[in-house]
Amino acid sequence: MKKLYWIFLVAMAWCGCYDDKGNYDYRDLDELQVAIKEEGPHSLMYGDVLRLTSEVKTSIPDADLQYDWEVQMDTAWYDPFVSVAQERDLDYKWEDAVLNKEKTYKMRLNVTQLSNERHFYSNVVDVAVRMSPSMLGLMVLHGDGMASDIGVIEAPEFQLQKPSADFRCTTVTDYYSSKNGEEKIPGVGTGLYQTYLESWGSPISENIVVVALTESGSAVADSKTMVKKGDWNDMFLGGLNAGVPMGIDLLGSTNLYIFDGKDIFWRQASKFRVAVPIYEYDENSNEYGFEFLPQMFDLRGNIGQAILFDKVKNGFVSVRQSFNFSGFALMDLNEPGIQIPFNPGKMDADLLHWETGGKYGMVAVMKSKGDGSCFIAEMNPTAENMRLFPKYKYDLSRIADVNSGNVVDWAFGDNQINMGYYATSRGVYHFALDEGNQITPAELVFENNSQVEFEGDITLMKILKPKATGGNTYYMNNVVMVVGTYGGTSGSGKLYSLELEPNSGKVKSLLGKYEGFDRIYKVEIKGY
Repeated sequence: MKKLYWIFLVAMAWCGCYDDKGNYDYRDLDELQVAIKEEGPHSLMYGDVLRLTSEVKTSIPDADLQYDWEVQMDTAWYDPFVSVAQERDLDYKWEDAVLNKEKTYKMRLNVTQLSNERHFYSNVVDVAVRMSPSMLGLMVLHGDGMASDIGVIEAPEFQLQKPSADFRCTTVTDYYSSKNGEEKIPGVGTGLYQTYLESWGSPISENIVVVALTESGSAVADSKTMVKKGDWNDMFLGGLNAGVPMGIDLLGSTNLYIFDGKDIFWRQASKFRVAVPIYEYDENSNEYGFEFLPQMFDLRGNIGQAILFDKVKNGFVSVRQSFNFSGFALMDLNEPGIQIPFNPGKMDADLLHWETGGKYGMVAVMKSKGDGSCFIAEMNPTAENMRLFPKYKYDLSRIADVNSGNVVDWAFGDNQINMGYYATSRGVYHFALDEGNQITPAELVFENNSQVEFEGDITLMKILKPKATGGNTYYMNNVVMVVGTYGGTSGSGKLYSLELEPNSGKVKSLLGKYEGFDRIYKVEIKGY
């Protein structure tokens, strides 16, 4: 049937062709020739305006003519041409919800003589539509305790590359729900990821997704449109995953590691779904008996290619081969006679926070299994050998906020001694990691020592250091701190962005304050 339809179209498509629903003497009917001047092919981004001009030759009065610019649609049974605009020359903004595929569409102009319903068709032109990234900036996962939404802040400090001076700021707090029929994500937010930002300068756009996790749900959305593609389990083929979302991390240029239950799945940035786990937990195995936290670091050094943390054995684990994920070993330094500040393979402590930072490259906030006291472990991931990996242990027992459990977040700057921070609900505090010397926190201040003030209770603090693939680097990497606050009522959430001075760790300037959120749980740069 479709083949016959195409034969019919070919016969009718050229200038002057028409169909006739009346019983007329054709010798007495006026003719009409119509063509699209710009033969193409044409290319535009979704949301852009397509302008085409028609050439019409006829003696039929214009009042007796109707102009329909038609696009060929995809359906299950046949491919009809459907009118999208009624005008002689096309000036059409391509943003129809049905025409939102990244593909080449067929377009024609159908001119109808109203008095006798004759149709005259122009030549058919190709229109290649590319889906442009919708909003780029800082994604904000926030909610009211029952459901979560994803907002996006478009501001200069949240763009991957430095924008022009006339860049306009935009904040949309309900960006996810507005694209999904006002449907939110059930539960309190726990994780927010963009699976990758760019692969060697060429975004593989159909596979870039935003993943949001909550205590009771999940959502996987197209990164360009934020339209929901499914949930966490839809990223896996064959149902081989446990269906227990833990998190996502990036290692190397294009390698994604997806933590599900006790297993780890791997995919390259060019793929979307994953099948079998690259690490399958086996409690009876010496090599595959680790229960990892959903975070890893790229070492590329003498002590291994990657490092993870075992939440049961309470120790750091090195990975010899990250590509095929093999060669696991606890970093246990039990050799007699060596002097080390701590044994990374036997920390006897829970990991509270872990990120790149400090002078040597890696810091971890730990809580002792014994007396519950907290400390910071500073490590050197580029050490020549395992014994040089642990650098310093900083005792936090003298800090009342830490001992009382008042800390809501930690943050550390890369390659800087003075960029250590923790936040309580009432303020942000600044300290130095200085060659093992005692930590003495003080309230975060501007460079002129004036106080940095926040409205509401602090719920989040983070220094933005997105992991961009393909060697791409966020232009304000390591110098923007964001602080989220909540005033206790709907819409009272605020997001502050501060520019830090890396050498002193103080605040250079308040970049922006963005309002209208609920309680802020997580943030992440949306680079595509």
